[in-house]
Amino acid sequence: MVTLNTLRNKGGVLLAIVIGVALLAFVLGDMFTSGSTLMNSSKMNVGTIDGEKISMQEYGHAIDELTEVQRITTGREGSNEEQNEMIRVQAWDLMIRNKALKPALAEVGLTVSDEELVDLMSGANPSPILVQMFGDPQTGRFEPAMLRQLLANVEQDPTGRLQIFWNYLQGEVADQSLIFKFKTLVDKAAYVTGFEAERMAALEGETYGVDYLVSRYESVPDSTVTVNDAALRKYYDTHRGMFRQQDLREIEYVTFEALPSQEDYAAAEKNVREMADGLRTTGNVRQFVSMNSHNPFDARYYKAGELTGELGAFAFGAGTDEVYGPVLSGDQWTMARVADVQTMPDSVRLSSIVIPAEPKAFADSLLNALQRGADFAAAARAHSVEAQQVDGDGDLGMMDPQVLAPQFADVVKEMNVGDIRTVTTPEAICILKMTDRKGMARRVQLGVLNYNVEASEQTRNQVYGEANKFATAAAAGGFEKAVNDAALAKRVATIGSNDRTVGGIQQSRELARWAFNGEQGELSDVKEFGNYFVVATITGVREKGIAPFEQVKEDLKTLVVREKKGEMLAAKMKGAASVAALASTLGVDTLHNDDINFGGFMAPEVGFDPAFTGGVSGIGKTGVVSKPIVGRIGVYAAQITGQRKAAPMDVAVEKARLAAEAQQSAFMAAYEAFLDLCDIQDTRYRFY
Repeated sequence: MVTLNTLRNKGGVLLAIVIGVALLAFVLGDMFTSGSTLMNSSKMNVGTIDGEKISMQEYGHAIDELTEVQRITTGREGSNEEQNEMIRVQAWDLMIRNKALKPALAEVGLTVSDEELVDLMSGANPSPILVQMFGDPQTGRFEPAMLRQLLANVEQDPTGRLQIFWNYLQGEVADQSLIFKFKTLVDKAAYVTGFEAERMAALEGETYGVDYLVSRYESVPDSTVTVNDAALRKYYDTHRGMFRQQDLREIEYVTFEALPSQEDYAAAEKNVREMADGLRTTGNVRQFVSMNSHNPFDARYYKAGELTGELGAFAFGAGTDEVYGPVLSGDQWTMARVADVQTMPDSVRLSSIVIPAEPKAFADSLLNALQRGADFAAAARAHSVEAQQVDGDGDLGMMDPQVLAPQFADVVKEMNVGDIRTVTTPEAICILKMTDRKGMARRVQLGVLNYNVEASEQTRNQVYGEANKFATAAAAGGFEKAVNDAALAKRVATIGSNDRTVGGIQQSRELARWAFNGEQGELSDVKEFGNYFVVATITGVREKGIAPFEQVKEDLKTLVVREKKGEMLAAKMKGAASVAALASTLGVDTLHNDDINFGGFMAPEVGFDPAFTGGVSGIGKTGVVSKPIVGRIGVYAAQITGQRKAAPMDVAVEKARLAAEAQQSAFMAAYEAFLDLCDIQDTRYRFY
């Protein structure tokens, strides 16, 4: 099916929806508990969305469908953990959309009717998603013929895979339209008045000279400020929104790194010397490197100057049976041998005609006609099914032949200008014609074999033993005591439920899962992540919502002490005749800047502090000392010494800019508020 090939070529533009993945199997412990069944057990739920519990089975089904969509669009079956996680995030977001957002919008009358969907899929103004998927990349014009071909293939596909993709595509088109309606509704509520626009246009065109000072909080000793629980509680009750938090876990942990021993280095060198002999005598450099190197074989052909350093000099100066190295750098040995030498162009110009693989007789007939001199451009316009060629002459433009897929590159490198060749795939036949080529040069394919020196199993067992010894001591006498007794460096981390790494340790997702499935004070067993063995303890549990008073008490003390210091410093700054006189009284420096603009929030010696620039903007007159301005790093006093006016900003342009900012901010705030109201409980960490 040609459409599958097209989807694979263009799948990446589908709103960056999915990145080729295959679903990893669940690895679960005991799935049954007394008095409960597999499907009824609350332990089998991955979360709650707007009061509805989401079972692992339902969530897994959503992942399966998205995985199938990705397989269709990319043609790839395999995946890595990062790609798997992207699919899982996409599936969860899709479930929030279907179970919470769409029903909520429907209640206020925002829906996409069947008639609207038909119009979006086949009307005069198709969905932007379809334009991306089935559009000419040169003109941006939607090509309905490609969409019709997909529909025809859906009906003929006995596997049902294309039906899954078609259903998904319709859902995305409808949802995009619905969300656009939602955003339009919110945008209408984000209004900027003419006065606001005029004021901001004026402020952005004015620059002020300002004398100012800052009396810093640290100038007041903490010992002179006393706070009690009543004051802390009052601040907490007044500023509860400041203490909103997500589900988090705080842990302390130690690491034991498995580094290669001297014996490991010696064993690696012995292996490397033997490999060098093998590389020198092998009849297939590419195969030998692919089988033995820790890095993938680089199949690219390089011309002189593109490879630098010792490898570059070797590539263009060595005989075909010579070997570079082995050379040790850090923990990696490197050796190399020339794999192939060819004369190749820097760029080629190709035209192509893509036709269905069946019936083959038509393809043979067309090829024969073209080789006898038939008009290639006319044939491309008449027969090619690729969108970029339907109304063109099949010209693909100049390109580096090495960017082509291997089956195409192998054919192109044997072609001369004017030659016509075919490349057959399971779904299509591509007829290629070379119309130009430039930059013919000798190029070298270099087989570089990298061999990493790694800790042996014996070394890893020794390090594991050290980690296990520590874990035993921590279980008996406490984590802190074990750390001190072993003179280890303790690390701390705050972890989110969906974090994939902890403390920069690669592939340490299991540590986050353990932390969220455990309780405060719990000690882990020895966990292995690459070259690291980790032992951790849970020191804090933060639940989603407003943090409890006791949990943030220490933070409250810092805030309240700073507030009281601000009051004390402000009291000393009232009634000053000038900033210079006040600076002398306080024993601080008088600062000056001639480039204060009230559209920004930065100033020398202050840094980012909206309170400062906002306070200065309220002075109003030259020479008047401001009221004390309580800011981020201290309390300020300021007076305007001069003013420069630039050409006034265009009020209409400023109003449009402010409106765009307000609309974006309003939409994000509305969506965040919606998510809060849905009370989404994400407990996928139980399984992933």
